[in-house]
Amino acid sequence: MSLDKFVITKDTIVNEVINKYPETDKIFTRFGVDMCCGGVQSIEKTAIACNVKNLDELVDALNEAIPKQEPVQSAESDPEQGSTVEDTSEKEVIETPPPPFPVTETVESEKLEITGTVTVKDIIKNYPQTKGVFSKYGLLECGGEYGPEEAVYFFARVHNVDADCLIKELNDVIQGKVSAPEISAEDLDTAYENIYEKFIKTAIVIALTTGCVYGAFMLFYMGIQHSLYAVSKVLIETHGHTQIFGWCGLFIMGISYFILPRFYAIKLYSGRLANLSFYFMVVGILLLFLFRTLLPFLNSPFFKLLIIAGCLLEVLAVLIFILVAFKTILAAEKQELETYEGFLISGYLWFLVQALVLTGATLYMLKVGETVLPHILIYPLRHIQVMGFIILVIFGVLSRTIPAFLGLKTPNPKMNLLIMLGLNFSIILRATSQPLMAYFVDVNMPAYYIFNSLYFTSGCLEFVFILLFFYNLNILTKPEVDFSGMEIEKSYEKFVWAGILWLVFAETAALIFTFSEAAGTPVSHALIGAYRHAVTVGFITMLIFGFASRIIPISQGIKLHSYTMLTKIFILINVGCAIRVIFQPVAVHTGSAPAFWLMGVSGFIECLAILLFGINIWKTINEGKRGTRDDEVHDEIAAVTASTNVYHLIKQHPQTIDVLVSKGFTQLKNPILRNTLTRAINISQATKINPTNLDQLLIDLNESLKAGKS
Repeated sequence: MSLDKFVITKDTIVNEVINKYPETDKIFTRFGVDMCCGGVQSIEKTAIACNVKNLDELVDALNEAIPKQEPVQSAESDPEQGSTVEDTSEKEVIETPPPPFPVTETVESEKLEITGTVTVKDIIKNYPQTKGVFSKYGLLECGGEYGPEEAVYFFARVHNVDADCLIKELNDVIQGKVSAPEISAEDLDTAYENIYEKFIKTAIVIALTTGCVYGAFMLFYMGIQHSLYAVSKVLIETHGHTQIFGWCGLFIMGISYFILPRFYAIKLYSGRLANLSFYFMVVGILLLFLFRTLLPFLNSPFFKLLIIAGCLLEVLAVLIFILVAFKTILAAEKQELETYEGFLISGYLWFLVQALVLTGATLYMLKVGETVLPHILIYPLRHIQVMGFIILVIFGVLSRTIPAFLGLKTPNPKMNLLIMLGLNFSIILRATSQPLMAYFVDVNMPAYYIFNSLYFTSGCLEFVFILLFFYNLNILTKPEVDFSGMEIEKSYEKFVWAGILWLVFAETAALIFTFSEAAGTPVSHALIGAYRHAVTVGFITMLIFGFASRIIPISQGIKLHSYTMLTKIFILINVGCAIRVIFQPVAVHTGSAPAFWLMGVSGFIECLAILLFGINIWKTINEGKRGTRDDEVHDEIAAVTASTNVYHLIKQHPQTIDVLVSKGFTQLKNPILRNTLTRAINISQATKINPTNLDQLLIDLNESLKAGKS
């Protein structure tokens, strides 16, 4: 069939269309058709796989686009002419320089335009000179050596970089219109680029030892004994401490050290200080856990000194963390702070406040000879830790990332400011009124009623402002930016949605509890525990799982180790949390043995989720260090067979490109297509896409291999 009479039908192979008319990939992208199967299937089968409902419209659009384009010329055409591609978006057609590896003269340069759908990794791999452009915009450090597998338009938007300017400059550098910007010595310094990894890994280890697993065994024992008071308060407090400082604290510190430089396209203020904060925090956590646990059995002055030392090390770690975070934020070239930064800064400050309060309470405990913290301070301290520190930081990250990730309208800054101030005010009211209300209940009734009113007000404000926050996040509105044509990972989204639902549920329960307590009816410990679990596991841990699964693969420049495992994690953590939240109050208020048993095993279900999460993230980090799984070292191809993968053949033996191009595989002259379309295709499949004598092709390829060796 001659090219000028080429007609596309639903039975036409996708790659056959793209090979002859490369710009039709824009049509496929517009209809949501990707190349996940290498383009080896018919248009109909590929459309079904990609859930394209309007197949006829797709075929018509492709046929309409053909007359406007020149087909790709064969290898025998005039080398001086080259092939051209007309951009339907009316952008400038750009000459592509030779591929980054040596090839023979028969491989011609092809006109190519970098578009927003091309991944950062594909751009840097094929055009290393573009590293200077990414460095100029502060985007070089994200995603390992070659950057993340993110569409460049999406990547730019997430980092608050003008995507059109970035793409234009990339094209100018690739074309040779301008020289690539030089990479500064500072950008080349990667000594502390992945410092966050030790924070994340240690947080996982703590969660699977002295944190979640430790708590799961205590909960199981409570279930066996049919009592929430079967376990010593000392053990419960040490468990809570390692969860706050070890699991959540280290995680937030690590993620902050990762995201803050990338939010502002600058270097972390001091990698050495950040490293020091890690060791101070870990040692402090271990000292407090070990010697507070042993204190009831060995009331030694030496143990007390070690406990005080642990508190001071934690305070020092938090101070260093805040210094590094604030210095990084202030180093950004900007006129004023954004509202999401208000959440982050206030959350970091509450981190310090709770560490100081804990230190003061611990000193008082040791002075009076007690082994548990003053009861009057426990609930306010936990509220400062959970709402003041952890949730405000999460809200800051959500405000900055979710609109960018989902293409949503930016939150209203004035409303965000009001919400941030309102939540901080409610936390102050709660933290001060609750202990004073408890103190004056039997001492001074007028004072009790005043602080009771303030406590009630704090609960109402907290509920209202949390709902306003999610409303202002625009999560229920239609996206402003359409990312449908880009391969963007969205597995994390279900964790975000589930976490939001859990927090709304928990805050609704908290509002009811506030009404009850303000009316003079105490709320049972079982209900308070269920509410707190819905917040800490349902919202906080859920968001940790989601964001870590989204951000860490980006930082490593690879995909998450296992998305199947991620789905299992999601199911387990929600099931475990639901069982705990439902059956803890049921067990206590009814005395039901089955309810106690279900409450007892819920912790192990959650621990299994954390274990799988830890394995998934750990392997992702390690795979990032080795390089992407697609680029791992494969066995040397000594002879080409029908089952030989085209991508690995070209990667190991670049001279074979000449042979393939001479047989009509002209798309291989395009380095980006060469590195994308070939990954899932073997030699036999390639000959079906572009009809070629398989036996003769194998002979020619093997001769090329022999010539290369000689």
